[in-house]
Amino acid sequence: MDEFRKQFWDTFEQMQEDFDRFFDHYARAKRSSVIIYRSRWSPPCNVYDAGDALHVLVEIAGMRRESLDLRIEPDRLILHGTRSEPGVPNGNYLQMELDFGEFELELPLATAVDAESARALYQDGFLSVVLPKIPEPKPGRVLLTISGS
Repeated sequence: MDEFRKQFWDTFEQMQEDFDRFFDHYARAKRSSVIIYRSRWSPPCNVYDAGDALHVLVEIAGMRRESLDLRIEPDRLILHGTRSEPGVPNGNYLQMELDFGEFELELPLATAVDAESARALYQDGFLSVVLPKIPEPKPGRVLLTISGS
């Protein structure tokens, strides 16, 4: 009976993956011919926990370091900037996937970080931010002496 359940769920997961691939392909193939103006966009990013620090990697190619504003607040990291569109020759777009204009990325921080020790490096179109965690007090027992008369 357990083997049957395993096969059933394996088949179900494979079906889910097939549907995901199909809809992902369909969405890319059938892009709207109408361009919808968005006032802000958000760059793709990866966030991972390395134990003693949170690491954030943001893809923001085509930016100048001076045009980026990076802030750390008690419970979030905020990246703001503007990417200018390069000059485009006369003609019509056949495909348009790159975002330009003002952007903002707001990442909630689930753990307290040491903002004073944070580091950021922008290189080859990627912004890498390292946010050292503030160590939590270790639980332990404290023996108290009771005084009194």
